[in-house]
Amino acid sequence: MKAPLLGSLLLAQLAPAATVVSDLWDVSAVIPDNSATGWSDTRYISSVSVEITNVEVYLETTGGFNGDLYAYLTHDSGFSVLLNRVGRTESNPDGSFTTGMSVVFSNTADEDIHSAVSMYGVYQPDGRNVSPLTVTETVERTATLMGFNGLDPNGGWTLFVADVSPGYEATVVSWGLTVTTSEAVPEPSTIIGAGVMSLLAMFRRRRDRNS
Repeated sequence: MKAPLLGSLLLAQLAPAATVVSDLWDVSAVIPDNSATGWSDTRYISSVSVEITNVEVYLETTGGFNGDLYAYLTHDSGFSVLLNRVGRTESNPDGSFTTGMSVVFSNTADEDIHSAVSMYGVYQPDGRNVSPLTVTETVERTATLMGFNGLDPNGGWTLFVADVSPGYEATVVSWGLTVTTSEAVPEPSTIIGAGVMSLLAMFRRRRDRNS
Protein backbone atom coordinates (compact mmCIF):
# COMPACT_ATOMS: atom_id res chain seq x y z
CA MET A 1 0.00 0.00 0.00
CA LYS A 2 3.02 2.31 0.26
CA ALA A 3 3.38 2.99 -3.47
CA PRO A 4 -0.27 4.06 -4.04
CA LEU A 5 -0.08 6.28 -0.97
CA LEU A 6 3.06 7.99 -2.24
CA GLY A 7 1.51 8.37 -5.72
CA SER A 8 -1.62 9.96 -4.29
CA LEU A 9 0.42 12.34 -2.23
CA LEU A 10 2.52 13.44 -5.20
CA LEU A 11 -0.54 13.87 -7.43
CA ALA A 12 -2.18 16.05 -4.80
CA GLN A 13 0.89 18.28 -4.74
CA LEU A 14 1.11 18.35 -8.54
CA ALA A 15 -2.47 19.58 -9.02
CA PRO A 16 -2.38 23.40 -9.31
CA ALA A 17 -5.13 25.47 -7.72
CA ALA A 18 -7.25 27.28 -10.35
CA THR A 19 -8.34 30.90 -9.93
CA VAL A 20 -10.81 32.77 -12.16
CA VAL A 21 -10.62 36.57 -12.38
CA SER A 22 -13.55 38.16 -14.21
CA ASP A 23 -14.52 41.81 -14.66
CA LEU A 24 -16.60 44.02 -16.96
CA TRP A 25 -16.03 47.71 -17.66
CA ASP A 26 -18.55 50.21 -19.04
CA VAL A 27 -16.66 52.68 -21.22
CA SER A 28 -19.09 54.22 -23.80
CA ALA A 29 -16.15 55.27 -25.99
CA VAL A 30 -16.63 56.56 -29.54
CA ILE A 31 -14.12 55.08 -32.03
CA PRO A 32 -12.72 57.72 -34.42
CA ASP A 33 -14.02 57.00 -37.92
CA ASN A 34 -11.50 56.08 -40.63
CA SER A 35 -8.51 56.51 -38.32
CA ALA A 36 -5.68 54.09 -37.51
CA THR A 37 -5.12 56.00 -34.25
CA GLY A 38 -8.12 54.24 -32.77
CA TRP A 39 -8.99 54.03 -29.10
CA SER A 40 -7.44 52.02 -26.27
CA ASP A 41 -8.31 51.20 -22.68
CA THR A 42 -6.01 49.62 -20.06
CA ARG A 43 -7.26 47.76 -17.00
CA TYR A 44 -5.25 46.11 -14.25
CA ILE A 45 -5.51 42.65 -12.70
CA SER A 46 -4.06 41.66 -9.36
CA SER A 47 -4.12 37.93 -8.58
CA VAL A 48 -2.30 35.56 -6.28
CA SER A 49 -1.99 33.01 -9.10
CA VAL A 50 0.96 33.25 -11.42
CA GLU A 51 0.22 31.36 -14.65
CA ILE A 52 -2.54 31.98 -17.20
CA THR A 53 -4.31 28.89 -18.51
CA ASN A 54 -7.18 30.53 -20.43
CA VAL A 55 -8.41 34.00 -21.48
CA GLU A 56 -11.84 35.05 -22.73
CA VAL A 57 -12.85 38.56 -23.80
CA TYR A 58 -16.29 40.21 -23.91
CA LEU A 59 -16.94 43.10 -26.29
CA GLU A 60 -20.11 45.13 -26.87
CA THR A 61 -20.35 47.82 -29.55
CA THR A 62 -23.07 49.86 -31.22
CA GLY A 63 -23.21 51.77 -34.51
CA GLY A 64 -20.72 51.80 -37.37
CA PHE A 65 -19.98 48.81 -39.59
CA ASN A 66 -18.41 45.69 -38.13
CA GLY A 67 -16.42 45.22 -41.32
CA ASP A 68 -14.56 48.46 -40.54
CA LEU A 69 -13.29 47.40 -37.12
CA TYR A 70 -9.84 46.18 -36.13
CA ALA A 71 -9.23 45.23 -32.49
CA TYR A 72 -6.55 43.52 -30.45
CA LEU A 73 -5.72 42.69 -26.82
CA THR A 74 -2.24 42.95 -25.29
CA HIS A 75 -0.75 41.94 -21.95
CA ASP A 76 2.93 41.48 -21.17
CA SER A 77 4.32 39.65 -24.23
CA GLY A 78 0.87 38.33 -25.18
CA PHE A 79 -1.00 39.63 -28.23
CA SER A 80 -4.30 38.54 -29.79
CA VAL A 81 -6.15 39.96 -32.79
CA LEU A 82 -9.82 39.92 -31.81
CA LEU A 83 -11.30 41.62 -34.90
CA ASN A 84 -9.79 42.20 -38.32
CA ARG A 85 -12.42 43.52 -40.73
CA VAL A 86 -15.17 40.93 -40.16
CA GLY A 87 -16.42 39.55 -43.48
CA ARG A 88 -13.60 41.01 -45.57
CA THR A 89 -12.64 38.76 -48.50
CA GLU A 90 -10.99 39.28 -51.87
CA SER A 91 -14.43 39.56 -53.44
CA ASN A 92 -15.79 41.76 -50.63
CA PRO A 93 -13.05 44.23 -49.62
CA ASP A 94 -15.49 46.33 -47.56
CA GLY A 95 -16.27 43.53 -45.12
CA SER A 96 -19.51 43.07 -43.21
CA PHE A 97 -22.15 45.78 -43.17
CA THR A 98 -23.67 44.47 -39.95
CA THR A 99 -23.73 47.02 -37.14
CA GLY A 100 -23.05 46.51 -33.45
CA MET A 101 -22.05 43.35 -31.60
CA SER A 102 -22.21 41.59 -28.26
CA VAL A 103 -19.68 38.78 -28.40
CA VAL A 104 -17.40 36.65 -26.27
CA PHE A 105 -14.06 35.70 -27.78
CA SER A 106 -12.99 32.21 -26.73
CA ASN A 107 -10.51 29.71 -28.12
CA THR A 108 -13.01 26.94 -27.39
CA ALA A 109 -15.73 28.38 -29.65
CA ASP A 110 -16.75 26.54 -32.82
CA GLU A 111 -16.78 29.48 -35.26
CA ASP A 112 -14.17 32.04 -36.29
CA ILE A 113 -15.65 35.54 -35.99
CA HIS A 114 -14.23 36.63 -39.35
CA SER A 115 -16.98 34.68 -41.12
CA ALA A 116 -19.75 35.37 -38.59
CA VAL A 117 -23.16 36.46 -39.86
CA SER A 118 -24.76 37.24 -36.51
CA MET A 119 -22.46 39.25 -34.25
CA TYR A 120 -24.02 37.94 -31.05
CA GLY A 121 -22.66 34.90 -29.24
CA VAL A 122 -19.34 33.14 -28.64
CA TYR A 123 -16.65 33.09 -31.33
CA GLN A 124 -12.98 32.36 -31.80
CA PRO A 125 -10.97 35.59 -32.18
CA ASP A 126 -10.04 36.58 -35.74
CA GLY A 127 -6.35 35.92 -35.08
CA ARG A 128 -5.15 37.20 -38.49
CA ASN A 129 -2.10 39.28 -37.67
CA VAL A 130 -1.88 41.23 -40.92
CA SER A 131 -2.83 44.73 -42.03
CA PRO A 132 -6.61 45.39 -41.98
CA LEU A 133 -6.12 46.88 -45.43
CA THR A 134 -5.11 43.52 -46.91
CA VAL A 135 -6.69 40.89 -44.65
CA THR A 136 -8.91 38.15 -46.09
CA GLU A 137 -10.43 34.97 -44.69
CA THR A 138 -7.60 32.88 -46.19
CA VAL A 139 -4.85 34.43 -44.01
CA GLU A 140 -3.47 32.05 -41.38
CA ARG A 141 -4.68 32.67 -37.81
CA THR A 142 -1.53 33.11 -35.68
CA ALA A 143 -2.56 35.62 -32.99
CA THR A 144 -5.22 33.84 -30.94
CA LEU A 145 -5.89 34.05 -27.20
CA MET A 146 -3.60 31.04 -26.70
CA GLY A 147 -0.72 33.53 -26.80
CA PHE A 148 -1.45 34.53 -23.20
CA ASN A 149 -1.22 31.02 -21.77
CA GLY A 150 1.69 30.57 -19.39
CA LEU A 151 2.10 34.30 -18.70
CA ASP A 152 1.72 36.04 -15.34
CA PRO A 153 -1.84 37.50 -15.22
CA ASN A 154 -0.89 40.45 -13.03
CA GLY A 155 -0.54 43.92 -14.52
CA GLY A 156 -2.11 45.89 -17.35
CA TRP A 157 -4.40 44.50 -20.04
CA THR A 158 -5.03 46.81 -23.01
CA LEU A 159 -7.85 46.66 -25.52
CA PHE A 160 -7.28 48.60 -28.77
CA VAL A 161 -10.06 49.23 -31.30
CA ALA A 162 -9.83 51.17 -34.57
CA ASP A 163 -12.29 51.97 -37.37
CA VAL A 164 -10.15 51.81 -40.50
CA SER A 165 -12.73 52.60 -43.21
CA PRO A 166 -14.98 55.64 -43.71
CA GLY A 167 -18.68 55.62 -42.96
CA TYR A 168 -20.32 56.13 -39.57
CA GLU A 169 -18.83 55.91 -36.08
CA ALA A 170 -18.89 52.88 -33.81
CA THR A 171 -19.00 53.02 -30.00
CA VAL A 172 -17.47 50.56 -27.57
CA VAL A 173 -20.19 50.22 -24.93
CA SER A 174 -18.32 47.84 -22.63
CA TRP A 175 -15.65 45.18 -22.55
CA GLY A 176 -14.53 42.56 -20.09
CA LEU A 177 -12.04 39.82 -19.27
CA THR A 178 -12.23 36.37 -17.76
CA VAL A 179 -8.75 35.10 -16.94
CA THR A 180 -8.26 31.59 -15.58
CA THR A 181 -4.96 30.98 -13.81
CA SER A 182 -3.20 28.33 -11.80
CA GLU A 183 -0.45 28.27 -9.22
CA ALA A 184 2.99 27.38 -10.49
CA VAL A 185 3.82 23.67 -10.22
CA PRO A 186 6.92 23.00 -8.05
CA GLU A 187 10.01 21.37 -9.52
CA PRO A 188 9.90 17.53 -9.42
CA SER A 189 12.75 17.38 -6.92
CA THR A 190 10.82 19.67 -4.57
CA ILE A 191 7.64 17.62 -5.00
CA ILE A 192 9.38 14.32 -4.33
CA GLY A 193 11.29 15.75 -1.38
CA ALA A 194 8.13 17.14 0.17
CA GLY A 195 6.29 13.86 -0.43
CA VAL A 196 8.97 11.77 1.21
CA MET A 197 9.21 14.13 4.20
CA SER A 198 5.44 14.02 4.66
CA LEU A 199 5.45 10.23 4.54
CA LEU A 200 8.31 10.01 7.05
CA ALA A 201 6.48 12.36 9.41
CA MET A 202 3.31 10.28 9.10
CA PHE A 203 5.16 7.03 9.80
CA ARG A 204 6.89 8.58 12.83
CA ARG A 205 3.56 9.68 14.26
CA ARG A 206 2.13 6.18 13.75
CA ARG A 207 5.21 4.58 15.36
CA ASP A 208 4.98 6.92 18.35
CA ARG A 209 1.31 6.03 18.87
CA ASN A 210 2.08 2.31 18.76
CA SER A 211 5.12 2.46 21.06
